[in-house]
Amino acid sequence: MSTAGTPLPKELTPQETAALLQRILEAVEKDERSRWVEITCAVVLSLATMSSAWCAYQATLWGGVQTFRLAAATKAGRESSAASLSALQSRAFDASMFISYMQAKHEGNERHEKFLFKRFRPEMKTALEAWLKTDPFNDPNAPLGPFRMAEYAQQELEEAKRHEDRFAQEYAAAQHANENSDTYVLLTTLFATVLFFGGIAGTVDRRRLRITILSIALTLFVVSLVFLATMPICHE
Repeated sequence: MSTAGTPLPKELTPQETAALLQRILEAVEKDERSRWVEITCAVVLSLATMSSAWCAYQATLWGGVQTFRLAAATKAGRESSAASLSALQSRAFDASMFISYMQAKHEGNERHEKFLFKRFRPEMKTALEAWLKTDPFNDPNAPLGPFRMAEYAQQELEEAKRHEDRFAQEYAAAQHANENSDTYVLLTTLFATVLFFGGIAGTVDRRRLRITILSIALTLFVVSLVFLATMPICHE
């Protein structure tokens, strides 16, 4: 029994009750789907943030490796040039001494010849002795000079070759580090793109558009993660 002035609630028909229950059920399902999308977005954003930070860290490390490798390559290049210049100077000295020695020998000045022979560098003296044993003054097939003999080996040239090889190795390592650094920067950009799409997906109301944007974020994240798994890790 109602009080005066208070209308009685209208009794719902079975059709109206079913329709009301259906709307309630759809609202609950929509809320559950929305919660699933939000959870997925949160997971993707968290993983993309950590991956982006890791890639930035690795890019910085590889950049440092590149700097030190280039410095080592530059040092090796300078040492190779210095050794090559030293070898050239020694060869010029040997050639000058050899010309004077041959002139004294041609003039029959044995005293001057012996004087010069004693003052040859050890490498040149060994090569000259080996060349004289080939009887170059009578045998036309003899080597043209001691510089063509295998005994004439300059340590400066060997040292220059070692420095040159080290330069090539260090420079190749610097290029490799540069490539890794650039790739990690690219991955950082890709993960930042994932963060962009993942953040937008959480703000869109339309379900189909939200799922589309989230799918793009997930695809970029998976591709970037697979690419990241193939990258070398810098421990230097």
